[in-house]
Amino acid sequence: MPPDALGRRADRRWAQLAAERPALTGAIDLQRRTVGRQIQLLAELAALPDQPPRVDEATVLHHLADGLPVLRADIGPLPVDHLVPAMEGVCRDLEAVTGFTAATRVREALAARRVDPARLLALAYQRDESGVRQLAGERALAVDVLWLVADVVVGPVLHLQQRAILREHEPDSPVRDAVARWDQGYCPACGSWPALAEAFAGERLLRCGACAAGWPLTSHRCTYCGARDDGSFRMIAPDRAVPGRTLELCRQCGGYLKGLEAAAPTPFPLLSIEDVGSAELDRAARHHGFRRPPPAALPR
Repeated sequence: MPPDALGRRADRRWAQLAAERPALTGAIDLQRRTVGRQIQLLAELAALPDQPPRVDEATVLHHLADGLPVLRADIGPLPVDHLVPAMEGVCRDLEAVTGFTAATRVREALAARRVDPARLLALAYQRDESGVRQLAGERALAVDVLWLVADVVVGPVLHLQQRAILREHEPDSPVRDAVARWDQGYCPACGSWPALAEAFAGERLLRCGACAAGWPLTSHRCTYCGARDDGSFRMIAPDRAVPGRTLELCRQCGGYLKGLEAAAPTPFPLLSIEDVGSAELDRAARHHGFRRPPPAALPR
């Protein structure tokens, strides 16, 4: 979808959410800024030479067969020079909307290169939250802010690369067949857990919260630990007044996953809007002691 069309669609959805749930005004204000930066980065990165890099199909198939997310392989350097200004911009967005001094300290650390931006971006790209936590501790910075700033900026890189490497526009590719057979709860591209599941036209796809890749999980089981519907894992509709929304709850691992009906898969980066727009499901799950799990322990 062209950047202008993405922006218009985002504006319509934000207006709807603001009218329905005024309590989301602050979250929407911040998201307008960060999603706007992601849409701009998508256009800038797509225009760069050799972006995204092409990865040999045999390599992709080998990684998928081994249950290893493809973007964990060595696929070349990140376009750091194009991403650093955007990171500093996200810090300014946080300062303007929230007033957090923690965002100011992160911005100043990036500007003075007390934080190596290439290291931070590489950690976010590899979805290494423990590495970002260590970096934050070394520099006495707020880990949540440091992660958010890098995560927003690296998202467009991950998205463009997963579309190319997973052959999103080549339905007859063996890679697409391999993605359809992917039987893991974590993303076949970057290894993140899904933000939610989308159901449309008889299909159900898990949607990655980082790169927006979509993949089916065919058997009815917990996305995170694999528990099946034996009393440990179940699906509920917490609010029957709002049809098409479900929660998958697992008592074995304590994880939960939101499910939403959609007309078609939501494009990146608008998936984050639906995540915020379904926040009442998160609150319902947390109220009963469920949580989103930590990053997956992936095979090496």
